[in-house]
Amino acid sequence: MPAARHHKLTVPDHQTLRKEAGRQVKDELGAIARPDDRFKRACEIVQQADLEIAAHAEERNQAALSLWFYDGVRGLDKVLGMNSNAYSEMRRIALHGDKKATINPGGDLNARMTADERRAAAEEAGVPHTENAADRLPSLATTVSEANARRKAALPFLQDAALVLTEEPYEWSTDRIAEFGDVTPKYARDAKNAAKRRRGH
Repeated sequence: MPAARHHKLTVPDHQTLRKEAGRQVKDELGAIARPDDRFKRACEIVQQADLEIAAHAEERNQAALSLWFYDGVRGLDKVLGMNSNAYSEMRRIALHGDKKATINPGGDLNARMTADERRAAAEEAGVPHTENAADRLPSLATTVSEANARRKAALPFLQDAALVLTEEPYEWSTDRIAEFGDVTPKYARDAKNAAKRRRGH
């Protein structure tokens, strides 16, 4: 039976990283006086964050799954910066395509997979073994964490600016707002409506 490999994984300080990334976005967008300029910049921040998440989240997840299934590394939720339920769901989806399916042997909630069972299940499900996963995971997790924080911080600015632009003295159409922010009219309309809901309309 292969023994669990020991990796010295750096655990990023996700709380501090997210706070700092969010603060920088709020400071930048808060300093932009004109709502059209603020909307455009907020759109750019969200789009850039989405690109970073799309480029790195899958690789981050594969590294984490490889470390758990093949090397038996525990406590990876802390390295990933996600709660243990979300991390469990990620493993269930990888094995069964269902976030609620059990990954315990025979459905026994108290049973744990052996190292051999984990490896066999991963191979059967097509979960790849990732070389240098332990070296790459902390930086990938940091990148995704910061991108998520920037996106979350920028969205309220984007939404509020979209709403302001539809009101006096601007009275822009959602088509014009969309074109200016390089987004779809539906995206602009949804952003405006989200701001309205926050206002209690």
